[in-house]
Amino acid sequence: MFFNQHHCVVVLFQIFDLIIQDGIVLFAGKTDIVDEAITFFRCNVFFRNFDIKGPADKLLIYLTFYINLSLKKLEGCRTLAEGSKAILNLGVENVTIPGESGFPFTGLFSLPQSQQEAELLRDYLKQIREETSGRLLGVAYRPNGTPNKWWLAFAKRKFMNIALLDK
Repeated sequence: MFFNQHHCVVVLFQIFDLIIQDGIVLFAGKTDIVDEAITFFRCNVFFRNFDIKGPADKLLIYLTFYINLSLKKLEGCRTLAEGSKAILNLGVENVTIPGESGFPFTGLFSLPQSQQEAELLRDYLKQIREETSGRLLGVAYRPNGTPNKWWLAFAKRKFMNIALLDK
């Protein structure tokens, strides 16, 4: 749907959906921004400042914050089923964009220039949050459905000194 477009000074990268059939990943091999955000989350979450070198870094900051928020939601979920329900709902609920109340990085992103650009960005952020939620479950929970304490321990960290609001 989105192929490396620039909107609101953020790059809308193509997301490679993983096709899973009977528990086997059929489409994998390409790395996208979601994989990068999850892979480097445990390093990036310790940053108080983030050196922005381009629009992709802004999206990485947004995803790192979203992963942090997701792990906070998963903290009390003792099974993969509970975690799936909590995190998948988080991915689609009230996706805010720059210029709206509740957007965590007001000065980082420019405002949408039109209603069409605003809806495109909202749809993209919703899609990328859903994909991140699904992939995060794969690392936050072990194959037997129990929480992975080495991931959920990072829910206590504040990224860039931003306090997470309980929703």
